Amino acid sequence: MKRKRVYIFLSAFVIILVLYILNTLYSAGVFKTLKPHLEGTIKTIYTTMPGTEDLDIDYQKGLLFISSTDRWEQLKGNPVEGGIYLLQLDSGIFPRKLPTTYKGIFRPHGISFFSKEGDNYLFVVNHRSDDDSYVELFQFKNDTLFYKKSFSDPLLFSPNDVVGVDSNQFYVTNDHGRKKGKGRMAEDYLRLPWSYLLYYNGAQFTKAYEGLTYGNGVNVSNDGCKLYVTHTTGRELLTFSRNKQTGKLKLLDKLNLQSGLDNIHVDDEDNLWIASHPKMLKFIGHAKDSINKSPSQVFKLTPSTDGTNYTVEEIYLNEGEQLSGSSVAVQYKNELLVGVVFDHKVLRTTLTKKP
Repeated sequence: MKRKRVYIFLSAFVIILVLYILNTLYSAGVFKTLKPHLEGTIKTIYTTMPGTEDLDIDYQKGLLFISSTDRWEQLKGNPVEGGIYLLQLDSGIFPRKLPTTYKGIFRPHGISFFSKEGDNYLFVVNHRSDDDSYVELFQFKNDTLFYKKSFSDPLLFSPNDVVGVDSNQFYVTNDHGRKKGKGRMAEDYLRLPWSYLLYYNGAQFTKAYEGLTYGNGVNVSNDGCKLYVTHTTGRELLTFSRNKQTGKLKLLDKLNLQSGLDNIHVDDEDNLWIASHPKMLKFIGHAKDSINKSPSQVFKLTPSTDGTNYTVEEIYLNEGEQLSGSSVAVQYKNELLVGVVFDHKVLRTTLTKKP
């Protein structure tokens, strides 16, 4: 009888383990069939900047800011110095690296352009080292990034993306809840929801939302009353209402897009553009070696009139030969620009129909 109970227990354990592995593979997109397409035509592919992980835009002046760091070399432990590039979208001039008064190690990740009362700011997630990350604040004027301030906190040890909501206030995703070791490994492979969103109110950091599974992109609506967050392993877009005075959030909706969602761009009509990794295990392989290709995907989400749901369109899908590891998509006029995590590319396309 005892032996029978052990057999039943082991059989149940094996069944649960197999089901968990199958669920993990399904969530990672292993069984997904891809049908590459582009709702438009390719205009050009810029190849002079490594790791163009995030893009943001000054719509009034048609200026695209590009976060660039050679993340392949960074993962190898080699010395890396990144930068912010600027592309004048209406001029046809190729992107150029912006000068800055910042004197420290600069390895940009997520970025956010913010304008207030004629002053322009750029918030930048900066990984000075593997164990030392900050949000840096710059003022942008005269085609130069003037360093203003650095923000750090014990809670801010794995920042990914940032969105500025005032000249001294912002939200930032911390994509892990554990710094390193077995806890971090368990968090990744068991898809544990330990990641979180932080809010800096001008004086201190607080957790604005917890329970994310690799929290990634963050952005706000044009009026600042809604905030959007993606968590990549969770494959969801989270929509919150936001109190502009206190920064407090209330969860309104979770939308599962069946893909590894990355950064969020909000255009001037409040449409959301989300770049994604439809096959996440291939993205892991791509991170290890540039010879491995990772599919790229871009969604456009149009909010309903009452803002309670979205119309979802897949605008771009490629198996990785053209563009690997898409991380951000920015719409400008009738164009779409797509950045990547590792490769030396920014894809620029002309859309079939103006958004």
